[in-house]
Amino acid sequence: MRSKINRLSSLAVYLLVGSLALGAHAESVTIRLHGSNTIGSKLGPSLVEAFARQQGFVGVERNETAELEFRISGRRADGSEFNGVVKAHGTNTGRIDLMSGAADVWMASRAATPDEVAQAKAIGDLHSPQQEHVVALDGLAIIVHPDNPLGELRVEQIRDAFAGRITDWSQLGGKPGPIKLYGRDDNSGTYDSFKSMVLTDGAAISSATQRFESSSDLERSVAEDPTALGFVGFSYIAHSKALAVRAEGTAALKPEALSVSTEDYLLARRLYFYTAGNASPEVTEFIEFVQSTAGQAIVAQTGFVAQNVFVARVQPTPGNPSEYYDVIGHADRLSMTFRFRPASSTLDSRALRDIERLSAFMRLPENQHKELRLAAFSPKAERARLMTLLTLNDRVDHVSQLLATRGVRVSMSRGFVDGPVVAPLGRADSTVRNERVEVWLVDPDGGISGDRAL
Repeated sequence: MRSKINRLSSLAVYLLVGSLALGAHAESVTIRLHGSNTIGSKLGPSLVEAFARQQGFVGVERNETAELEFRISGRRADGSEFNGVVKAHGTNTGRIDLMSGAADVWMASRAATPDEVAQAKAIGDLHSPQQEHVVALDGLAIIVHPDNPLGELRVEQIRDAFAGRITDWSQLGGKPGPIKLYGRDDNSGTYDSFKSMVLTDGAAISSATQRFESSSDLERSVAEDPTALGFVGFSYIAHSKALAVRAEGTAALKPEALSVSTEDYLLARRLYFYTAGNASPEVTEFIEFVQSTAGQAIVAQTGFVAQNVFVARVQPTPGNPSEYYDVIGHADRLSMTFRFRPASSTLDSRALRDIERLSAFMRLPENQHKELRLAAFSPKAERARLMTLLTLNDRVDHVSQLLATRGVRVSMSRGFVDGPVVAPLGRADSTVRNERVEVWLVDPDGGISGDRAL
């Protein structure tokens, strides 16, 4: 009997030690995303799910625990668990949670403002490349019923309609009839973007506007209403019609993959993840996954514009200096445009990532013999034209050098002061938008450039 008891005791000890050893290797992973509904209703949960699988978790499931709230779960063979939480109640709700530690990632459908950066100093510098991450590109689409005959509007017309100054379609060149307005709610980063890009004279949105927390519900309502005029993220267009948008001095462009990716579309915008300066290794790994080719593929699958590089054969825009056409002759446009920090020659957070993406794209076997051409632009400035041109050439030379250190050949680069603008002059963000470096791909052997994305 005593021998049997001893054997049972030994077995219990063995099982206990084994259980403790297993537990020592079982490391659970928690990722909490709070903020933008534009990101969080589709893209956020999809990225978290894909990351869980990439980390080796199986049985990954998504459950909606409340309206616009999701829990993503999974397990590994070692017993560790994955706990993903996405709460998508608007951009303005996520920043507070990141600052308090209630969230690991702030989802934002606009850039953090200077005031928000100042308020978040305790968790680092939100505008640093280590904490500001452009996750996807989107366009603020101005949408109407599919049968609406209008094809384009000026941004001033859109502003006056949503301010209640224009109330009939005949005032916009359409068929007579009342305009019914549809917009996102006050917690939405989409609405913040609309205010900053459209309501530029301080106008308030009309009280007659029907407001929505859900972008999908808004888009569906516009598609069903022949009198509707609405705004929504480009990725949510399903049944409605998007109008081309222009402003004084800019071309009328629709929100499409290239115009949004290069941010030439007047109402293009970036979607952001912000993290704390002391982000956990798991959060850092998540961000790196999001920025990878695999993560950006998820971005594309959910309807947003990914940052993976692609080639577009486009007709050169008119109105450029003649030397510009020498630079881009026989070349194809790439889907990125380098931009800089405000009042700085330092590349912004997206551009720094794009340098690496472009370098990887040029290392593809089909691109190794090809070369890049760069065209830098700046609007006319109050300072001397020669000084502006010198600054432009310094910027484009800096980009060329960054690429050269990565083995990428740049065969030609020039700066231009008198090129067309992509944002109206006089707007707060116009300088940042207009001071840009276009990227073109040329085959020195005269072949046709490939269209593989990376």
